[in-house]
Amino acid sequence: MLHNKGTKRIYELKNGFTPMWVKPDFILSSLKCFSFSGLCQCLNEIKVRGYSFEMVFSILVSLPFLGYSTVHSLTRSVMEDYIQARKDTFYRLKNNPKVCWRSILWMFSVKFRKVAEQQGRPSANRVRCLVFDDTVISKTGKYIEKVSRVWDHVVNRCVLGYKLLLMGYWDGTSLTPLDFSLHRERGKNDEKPYGLKKREYKKQYRKKRQPGTHACDRDKETDMTKIESALRMFRRAITQGFQVDYVLMDSWFTCEAFIHAVCKVKSQVVHLIGMYKNAKARFLYCGQLLTYSQIRNMIGKPKRCRKLRLYYLETCVELNGIPLKLFFSKQGKNGKWKVLVTTHTEITFIKMIEIYQIRWTIEVFFKESKQLLGLGKCQSNDFDAQIADTTLTMIQHILLTLRYRFDTYESKGELFRSLQENMVQLRLNERLWGLFIELLNIIDTLFDQEDVTTLLEKILTNDWAYEKISRLLNDDQIFRRVA
Repeated sequence: MLHNKGTKRIYELKNGFTPMWVKPDFILSSLKCFSFSGLCQCLNEIKVRGYSFEMVFSILVSLPFLGYSTVHSLTRSVMEDYIQARKDTFYRLKNNPKVCWRSILWMFSVKFRKVAEQQGRPSANRVRCLVFDDTVISKTGKYIEKVSRVWDHVVNRCVLGYKLLLMGYWDGTSLTPLDFSLHRERGKNDEKPYGLKKREYKKQYRKKRQPGTHACDRDKETDMTKIESALRMFRRAITQGFQVDYVLMDSWFTCEAFIHAVCKVKSQVVHLIGMYKNAKARFLYCGQLLTYSQIRNMIGKPKRCRKLRLYYLETCVELNGIPLKLFFSKQGKNGKWKVLVTTHTEITFIKMIEIYQIRWTIEVFFKESKQLLGLGKCQSNDFDAQIADTTLTMIQHILLTLRYRFDTYESKGELFRSLQENMVQLRLNERLWGLFIELLNIIDTLFDQEDVTTLLEKILTNDWAYEKISRLLNDDQIFRRVA
């Protein structure tokens, strides 16, 4: 459990993770909002004997709210007298290759969107975004199926585990997970496949999966490139009818393939904003094919944004016939240039930065899911159980997000009539925007050459820095910055 209950700055769901939320009525009312019984009707065929899917699934979703981290701890507790099913019942469901956990997560995500739109008060100026990012899911067992050593750029070393690629949807108020995939990295050393000794790799758990099953598709995803997997997720979101204004991503995902995919969407106008690092890519500028470094040297003297205290340059280019806008930004005169690219050629620099910082909400999601809900703590050897556990964590986050949304962001709501009407709290993206500006001021004063994006990432991924900055910044100061 998290420490420092008074922290209010960066945390989202943590502030409301109170004893009131872990009562049975919260779980039942939350599942009722999602028409859970109706969702389970199409899944009951999975368990034709024994306990129903609805009962087993409900208990699995309820574990963190009841104060239990694993099924084993639940069945060994005082709850044993109230639950007739034994632990094998739950493990069999998580290991079942016939369960399409992706479809279950989509059901909850789509239902969340409908409930939020019906019961909430949508803002006329809201920006809806798809956010892509990955994080490391650490493991301790080398014999877990599909586990490998993956590179963690935060600590600059390889760790044992998976890379979790997530697509989140920001609807202008809160971020909800839509889709994810787990990946492994083979590495360059043939003597150590996937970063493991050959004897360790041979002892890894292996499970035969029937071709064409959902589990087999998930199994193949582990060796798929994250770009290809992200593109598939993006197409699923558009097919599901999610309204998207911008697709946000960092330099690991911004590429020509994604730019083409965004521009090919016909049902709605979608733009991409992403950090860019491909130094060899050539853009058409002034009739010449040039790299972004050559273009930057030709633009001229940079402008200075007083509000953000950033130096920047901007220009329009083309990439294989697609019109783009390049932004070059740096902190201080001696700072390093960062390159951002967008398909929205009419956007201003401040507006682009304001929208791009919404991407940090997915870092908050990773932080809270790992600390509050135990994302990645599953130690089952079966890869199907790893997928099931990750899906359950994201569904738990969706339940908490809906409750937090109407507790904190909505002054009135038909969904929870018992709530008192209070002042609506600043939304997460607004608080992050205030933090972003505050960090810029500190860096500009003390460290003229530092980079705020790198610092913000370190804060969101480091527990000690996360707590410290939360204590230092107070609500009034941030509110003045946002206003």
